[in-house]
Parts: sequence; C-alpha cells; structure tokens
Amino acid sequence: MNKKAFFLVAALGLIVISFYTIRGTSKKTDGYIEEIEALRIEKNNEFRTSNDSPLTDEQKEGFKNLSYFPVVEKYNIRADLHKNDREQIVKISITDGTQREYIVFGNAHFHLNGKELDLTIYKPAKSDEDYLFIPFYDKTSADLTYGGGRYVEPEIIDGGTIRIDFNTAYNPYCAYNPTYRCPIPPQDNKLIISIPAGEKIPDFIH
Repeated sequence: MNKKAFFLVAALGLIVISFYTIRGTSKKTDGYIEEIEALRIEKNNEFRTSNDSPLTDEQKEGFKNLSYFPVVEKYNIRADLHKNDREQIVKISITDGTQREYIVFGNAHFHLNGKELDLTIYKPAKSDEDYLFIPFYDKTSADLTYGGGRYVEPEIIDGGTIRIDFNTAYNPYCAYNPTYRCPIPPQDNKLIISIPAGEKIPDFIH
C-alpha cells in the first residue's frame, strides 16, 4: 500500500469512528430525554386520574398537562456529597405556620453556570418515609416557577458523590391545593442562579 492510499484509509477510519462516537452520544442523549419525558407523561396521568392527586375534582376536569422547562442535560449534575458525621435535627417551617423536624443528611457542593454552589440535603426525622430531598429556591422562583420554592430528590452514587437532576425538580402539592401542608425551603438553600429546569408555575391555577 502506497503512502497516499494509507492516509486515505486512515482518514476513512477516523470518519467512521467519529460517526459511531457521535451516534452513540446522540443515543445516550435521546435516551435520557425520553426517560424524563416519560416520567412527565406518567405524572400528568397521575394528576389527572389518581385518587392521590393534589387536584380537586373541579381542577381535574380542566387539567391537561403540567408546565415544564425543556430537558437540558447540564442540569443533571453530580455533586460532591459531604455527609454529616453526627445526627443533626432541625425544624423546618411548614406552610400552615407549624414546624416539622428533619434530619440534616449532609451537604451537596457543585459548580453550575460558573458559580460555586451548596445545597443542604434533608430527610424526614419522624416518618416511615426513607428518602432524601432538597427544598430550594432559585432566581426563577415567583417568576417562572412557584414562589414557595421547589423540591428535588437526589440519588447517592457513592459515598462521596450525589446526583441532583434538576430536570426532575417539582412543585410542592400546596402549589396546586392550599389544603396541603408543605415544607418551606430554608434560606440557606436559596441559589444565586436561575435553574430553568423541571416544573414551572402551574398555568391552570387561578
């Protein structure tokens, strides 16, 4: 094989590798977006038909879909997890004026949109529910998103890393029905950036 033919074959090989690399990346992206969109469809159906829906019967009659930001992968982040060495219980204010005890599970530290950010992670103290959640505000609160803040449920990847997917950020039930009692995000979970991901202000609430 002469030198010209060799470089031609090498160039074709690089093109093929690049094609499959790009296609593989695209599939990964498409799969993630489809997964989030499927979850949103499922939630819409639950709101529309489930007995556990926060919507009243009257609201269900006119309900079509929840309002969401487009899915953007950069808001599916991995954060450094700093777990508390000792059990720390705090009281978080509830929308009815009472307080509820939560365990401070730890702290999530991450970079997003050029900013260094921290969020406190909580879990219920007096409940059979064994889940982590992060109540938070951001710059979209009371503008594009619910003024009472939103929640996101993180997933531990390993002992030092936690996944926070803001594309799954959701409104508390009291955003739809004031009879619900919802935790109010503490001020130390007020982000200094906008998080245009997840649920928006309900457009069917008047």
